[in-house]
Amino acid sequence: SGTLPTIAEVLRSAGYRTYMVGKWHLVRAENMDPEADHSNWPNQRGFDRFYGTLAGASSYWNPITFVEDNQSARPTGDFYYTEALTRKAIEYIDESAEQTKPFFLYVAYTAPHYPLHARPATIAKYKGKFDEGWDVLRARRHSRLQEMGMIPPGTTPTARDDMSRPWQDEPQKEWQAHRMEVYAAMVDHLDAGVGELLRHLQLKGMLDDTLFLFLSDNGASPED
Repeated sequence: SGTLPTIAEVLRSAGYRTYMVGKWHLVRAENMDPEADHSNWPNQRGFDRFYGTLAGASSYWNPITFVEDNQSARPTGDFYYTEALTRKAIEYIDESAEQTKPFFLYVAYTAPHYPLHARPATIAKYKGKFDEGWDVLRARRHSRLQEMGMIPPGTTPTARDDMSRPWQDEPQKEWQAHRMEVYAAMVDHLDAGVGELLRHLQLKGMLDDTLFLFLSDNGASPED
């Protein structure tokens, strides 16, 4: 009945410095309070430093269960969660650069998980790009994937999901198009953050010695 080790616990035992920013989501609701049991918080599960949230999702402007290491944290200044995670990850890279040990950095962005929050200027970049609706967009993307060689020619798209409807039957087209604009802006923010991390590793002369893995958990999300 022993607890399985996390990758951070394994790497720390091998001499790595271990850092994490972002979404943990491995703590029971009753243990998310800073005064509660910390045994399954990141610092107790192999991470030397942690900055992020314990809950699965929340506001990008004022996230709940927001902590740094084992203490409650508060958003300050012109705060947007995706950007804050990038800044803190860069701080950890700088900290690791001063060490002789190798480092492991887990950057668990919450974007583009619901709720849909992005900066207005970024949302504006996508104004009108989804007005034709998801059916046209889906067909266009499918064709582009075939042209790029990412899927075989003649591949047939899967059937429409039962939770979806034809765009022509959507009663709130303007609202839905705007939601897609915000979602795209959230991905834009995430993409910019990954680019900043790569540039910073290059600036520190660490990029060629760093294995960089990009993974995604949720696909389309049913949260409304």
